[in-house]
Amino acid sequence: MTRPFSPEERQVIKRAQKDLLFFLEQVFSRSFDGETFRMADGKKHPFALGQLHRNWARLVQKHNRLCVMAPRMHLKSTILNHAFAFWQLFKADGNVDGIIFSFTDQLAREHVALLKRLIVANPFCRAWVDRKPRSEGMISFVVDFGQGRTWLGEVRGSGIMSASRGRHPKFVICDDVLSDFANPLDPTQLIKIDNLFRQVVMSMPEPNDPLIVVGTPQSYEDTLYGLRDDPTFYWARYPAIIDEESQLTIWPEKFDFRRLERQRKAIKDRAFRVEYLLTPVAAAAAFLSREDVERCADPDLKRWSLQEPFANPARYPVYAGMDVGKSLHPSHIAVFVQMPDGTLMQVFEAFLDDLDYRRQVNFVNRVIAHFDVHRLYYDSTRAELDDRGLSARAHGFKFTKSKKVDLALHLERRIFAEADEPTIILLKHDRMIGQLCAVRKDLSSPESRDGHGDSFWSIALAVHAAEEGPSFVDLGNVNDLFSRRPRQWSPFLRE
Repeated sequence: MTRPFSPEERQVIKRAQKDLLFFLEQVFSRSFDGETFRMADGKKHPFALGQLHRNWARLVQKHNRLCVMAPRMHLKSTILNHAFAFWQLFKADGNVDGIIFSFTDQLAREHVALLKRLIVANPFCRAWVDRKPRSEGMISFVVDFGQGRTWLGEVRGSGIMSASRGRHPKFVICDDVLSDFANPLDPTQLIKIDNLFRQVVMSMPEPNDPLIVVGTPQSYEDTLYGLRDDPTFYWARYPAIIDEESQLTIWPEKFDFRRLERQRKAIKDRAFRVEYLLTPVAAAAAFLSREDVERCADPDLKRWSLQEPFANPARYPVYAGMDVGKSLHPSHIAVFVQMPDGTLMQVFEAFLDDLDYRRQVNFVNRVIAHFDVHRLYYDSTRAELDDRGLSARAHGFKFTKSKKVDLALHLERRIFAEADEPTIILLKHDRMIGQLCAVRKDLSSPESRDGHGDSFWSIALAVHAAEEGPSFVDLGNVNDLFSRRPRQWSPFLRE
């Protein structure tokens, strides 16, 4: 016979049903009775939350739609998947069902099986009746706290590729639906998962019911990063190291800086950046990191339109580059003004989606005339635009392995320019920056719905055109003379 709940236990149950943090500390922790875990001090301790996990508990209780990126072994699945699903059943006061999505059916079933073991081991669930005792891939409990009222709590697991319309659970948890670092997905798979998530998964729960997404990113264009711009989601990113200089970490009780540094040496820097610092898999192999590129992007820089006169009263020289493509590999054009200290300031960019080569030539000629471009270099490796009436200011540049390396290195030098060297100021345009960062260290790039590294090569060609063009007399570094945004910049900034 089940031991009845004491008055003290009933008080705990009542309060835990209202407060997730209290549930974690007073109920969920009891699933680990008798277990100890090695912490940063080298000793074993009972299960305990860090401030990081308390913050997560407050977030997930406050926001029905939440996306959290967090490092491995920091309890992201334990808190935001297993404990949260457990709490949904615990507090329901009425029939409740949920779905846990992972990358594969097997991974999802493993999450459900672990959740079930946590429930069975918990003394506060001793009166619950397991309706599927032999099933580890599905949870079906009659929830009973000995007060005469019971309800049915069910959780199923599913691979993200098996997501289908028609189901409307009370809560949905997506836990690592993008596979992992050891098995990175190609861009077409990431697109398919993103489409399934947006077209199927997001419509499963009612708008006021929970939809929780946790995981490690693979690309700046994947579902996890895409939700950053979704106003219906609260989005948060928690790299393991907050600040390298001060050696501050997000869970110092378990992973202090010294332990994380040992882990970095053990798994090597690239894996560490992906799994602990949450650098997307694709970005870890990128020639230019997004962080470095975005430091060169100015949100106040104006993208000029072809429908308005271009203001360049000082007649600074203008240079451009174009990576030529079509269909899956769209062409991209980038236009820059060269400032007196040699800095290149971007004034225009465009992806030429779905334009045939004849219309591309017309567009390029219009850009050259509108901005009075001194020189434009374009990729003529396959000669798509040759002999089609391009302006005489456009010059073909045939890519070879050595020339691509040279172009990439000159662009890199601009991105990482010292204070007394000419740099590059970019428009803050997500697609352009994403493709600028899509080129890998071996100078290859994956195909995606946004392109094929096209803006990397158009900008690199523009840099090359400027470096081979007529130059100003050196007037010194305008940043030193006129502060971060010298007066020469003013015509090119937003009003």
